Amino acid sequence: MQPDGSIGVSERLEVAFSGDFHFGYRDIPLRAGESLVNPLVVERGVAYRRGNDTELAPGTRGTFGVERRGNTVRIVWYFDAENQTRAFTISYILRGLAVAYDDVVDVNLKVWGDQWAEPLDRLVAVETAPGKILRAWGKPVWVRGDVEPIGTRATLRAVALPAHQFVELRTLIPRAAFSATTGMRLVRGKGFARIVQEERADAERYQRDHDRIQALKEHPIRTGLVLLGLATIPALLVILLVFWFMGRERGTGYDREYEQEPPTDTEPALVPTLLRQGGEAGSYEFTATLFDLIRQGVYTAVPTTTERSIWGGLRHQTISDLEISAGDDRELRAWERDVANVVDGVLDGGSERLSNFRENIEDERASMHPRFSSFKEHVADEAGRLRWFRSNGAIPLVVAGVLFALAGALLVYLAVRHWRPVYPRYSDVVLVGIGAGLIANAALCFGTLLFNRRAWKRRTRAGQEEAERWEAFRRYLSDFPRLQEAPPATLALWERYLVYGIAFGIAERVLQGAQLHMPEALHEASTIYWISPHGDLGSGASSLSIGDLASGFGSALAPPNSGGGGGGGGFSGGGGGGGGGGGGGFG
Repeated sequence: MQPDGSIGVSERLEVAFSGDFHFGYRDIPLRAGESLVNPLVVERGVAYRRGNDTELAPGTRGTFGVERRGNTVRIVWYFDAENQTRAFTISYILRGLAVAYDDVVDVNLKVWGDQWAEPLDRLVAVETAPGKILRAWGKPVWVRGDVEPIGTRATLRAVALPAHQFVELRTLIPRAAFSATTGMRLVRGKGFARIVQEERADAERYQRDHDRIQALKEHPIRTGLVLLGLATIPALLVILLVFWFMGRERGTGYDREYEQEPPTDTEPALVPTLLRQGGEAGSYEFTATLFDLIRQGVYTAVPTTTERSIWGGLRHQTISDLEISAGDDRELRAWERDVANVVDGVLDGGSERLSNFRENIEDERASMHPRFSSFKEHVADEAGRLRWFRSNGAIPLVVAGVLFALAGALLVYLAVRHWRPVYPRYSDVVLVGIGAGLIANAALCFGTLLFNRRAWKRRTRAGQEEAERWEAFRRYLSDFPRLQEAPPATLALWERYLVYGIAFGIAERVLQGAQLHMPEALHEASTIYWISPHGDLGSGASSLSIGDLASGFGSALAPPNSGGGGGGGGFSGGGGGGGGGGGGGFG
């Protein structure tokens, strides 16, 4: 320091260059009222000449330029270096940085700036004052290092500085040690006690943050439960309220356990959509529609047998099968036409056994899959046209999800913007935890929208009445084999049982009931029953399981494959600003 309070700064930069470099630069930040004078660049005892160039590009070797850029002074020096180590000393004088109180002079010098984009392994800064240094602090407090004041000299040492991390050295020197005040700013009143209290409060604030963060680490179960609550409870409350007021089904007073016949004429491809409150139709609806078309005579089915190899070809088994061919031409609904297009593609004007359908569909997967997709779309369109459902609960879930996501992102941004990587503030940790929890709540809301429509969608009054009756009919088909009630008297009703049983995924239960209760004469007249009335299930329907047939259709109609922290000590205080420091680079 100068006797008038000006700060003489000398920086030594030793750089190992790998490749060709032609210039270096330093950006030195200044506060209001501060100025930089007498800059100098020296290498190996030889001073660079003052020039006018300040471009970050090759210039006149052995010169340097100075440019004021708002609240920053840039010093640029020019040289030629290739695969070698060079050492430069940059020196200058800062005026207006020191603050003179009635009792002490406060010097807060930024010895390393946050503009540096590279980490620094070790930093040493030395300050020499015209009088005894009363107090000294390294700042900010979370930087690893120490400060040693001895007489008129203070030495700061810091290690493992991350990129963009500034370091300050703050000292208090008696006012009487200076012969003049022309190089400093004047503030009336005493400053010693106030500055010491300010630094002590900063250190205590850091210690509180450190202790709180340690408490979070030392109680992981408690911390985890709190985070889990933050991440789920708000969204679960929203979902519960939405379900209770907008998703919960309202009873209609229907009290029958069974319906012994299909309660309405709703097509088998549509009933599962009604019962599960939406969703995509799948292979069971597709298979049910195929059998319904056979039942209606659009296709004819003749019972036959097929030999199938088992045990890796060591044995052969004869199974019941159906030979399918074209039948009567009639007007079809859109989704029925999609199924007919698949079947017509398999038959190709002739006939084919049902057991071979999967293989034929797989051979034409590229053309078959769009027909299956069209089937699912037409079923969904028809379900929408029937207005079975209300989806009002989706609105509050979307609004809540968006608000959770925006609030969470804002809190995370506020925390990360000034995040201290070595010793984070407790408030920033809390903001990140709350923000992440809110984002998780948003994901839970959107996940409910995508995967749990029963929470936010419910049936209309008419849709609920019909669904309750279909549920009773499904229960009847599930329990049918063990019931002692009179079986259906007509073939048409038996065949409708099987078609809807396929749609519900319980066809085997219907076939069991048919084996027990279906008269042989009706069985012989049916075009869709091929179970032998004289054998057990192992020699009949289970040999060509409808469930296996449906899953086979599902896989065959799938889309074609496509290619394709550190611990360790710290400074004793923190906070504050200060001149000097800055950043720079080489090119």
